[in-house]
Amino acid sequence: MQKLFTLFIFVLMTVEISAQEDVIYHVVPPDYTITPGTSTFLSQFATTARTYQILVHESLLAPILNKQLLAVSWRLPTSASSNWPTSDVTITNYDFYLGQGVDPVNMSRTNFSTNFIGSKKQVKNGDLLIPANSYTFGNSPNNWGPEVTFMIDSMYIYTGGNLLIELRHDAFTGTSRSLDALSTSTSGYGTLFRSCWGSGSAADSGAYGNFSITRITADTPVPVELSSFNSSVSGNNIILQWETKTETNNQGFEIQRKSPNSGYEVLGFVSGAGSTTEPRNYFFTDAKIPNDLYTYRLKQMDFNGVFSFSDEISVEVVAPAEYALDQNYPNPFNPSTNINFSLAEAGIVKMAVYNLLGQKVAIILDEFREAGLHSVTFNASELPSGAYFYTIETPLFKQTKKMLLTK
Repeated sequence: MQKLFTLFIFVLMTVEISAQEDVIYHVVPPDYTITPGTSTFLSQFATTARTYQILVHESLLAPILNKQLLAVSWRLPTSASSNWPTSDVTITNYDFYLGQGVDPVNMSRTNFSTNFIGSKKQVKNGDLLIPANSYTFGNSPNNWGPEVTFMIDSMYIYTGGNLLIELRHDAFTGTSRSLDALSTSTSGYGTLFRSCWGSGSAADSGAYGNFSITRITADTPVPVELSSFNSSVSGNNIILQWETKTETNNQGFEIQRKSPNSGYEVLGFVSGAGSTTEPRNYFFTDAKIPNDLYTYRLKQMDFNGVFSFSDEISVEVVAPAEYALDQNYPNPFNPSTNINFSLAEAGIVKMAVYNLLGQKVAIILDEFREAGLHSVTFNASELPSGAYFYTIETPLFKQTKKMLLTK
């Protein structure tokens, strides 16, 4: 009877979280941090459905480089004569998207989608509640209104380039409200900043519009925090498991392995969760490997190319040898396939391929092999498509399995 040998190895890594920097409130354009705008603009709080894009040149965004964008906020113009709104307002489907944008001089008003370079990321969806009197008047410039916060699980890290902020919202019941803005004739409009808008929450064309002075809330992002990395061994299979407490801009994990006689090799890749503050668990199986001592590590990679390595863990595979012939993989195949087998004792191993008439059409092996797990590759480039049988034969063991060649 085959003995079951299972080895468990557990490594716990505790990562100390250092205090984050203070939250950054960055106004774009920064010249208008304590200076009111030259005009007004109605889009973010228009009672009719709108699409609004604001584009900022990278030269104005140095303070938030490599920061996590958390929220945006606006303020009333100095021409306002009362607080807004007079009662609570709810705007449905108040959706935000962030991404890298074209140069402001190239911003299109006829094809909004082309203003993004690459894909855009949705950072907010759902309703927006605006409490009564939350936008106040009487100052120059006026105080900032409440922040429109982004979703925690859709964090956006600004890594450089021009920034495009897109807002799409439905109509709502209430009173529209214009916000503090810069007119299209203001110095810098069209070169350092620009905006366009369209009627409807799904608009893809419209007109250039005044640029709403925007305050961006940003902070130092929480890194990918690996809380555990462990493994278990069952037979000749190693199961790796790891957990993260938080993730920021995490593209995923490259799994690497080395043995005493070789350097690290890449086994596979497991996609990450992007950005999240929720714990996540990951698994990877290194299947059917020979008895030996192995070392594993994870290469965590961000979307911007930054990477780091986990601590190493060592795993020894000492599964008892047995006679077995595995199903070839891939199957069906064209033109090559892999066949794993194991031997309880050393000896001459013969492996051959037969057609459905029982005729031998190929010899895969006819040689001495040590006890343990082995793998061979069969190339059927000279055989026609069809079903075949492959057989392993030793003095103490014989077994046959079927495989399918498709060309």
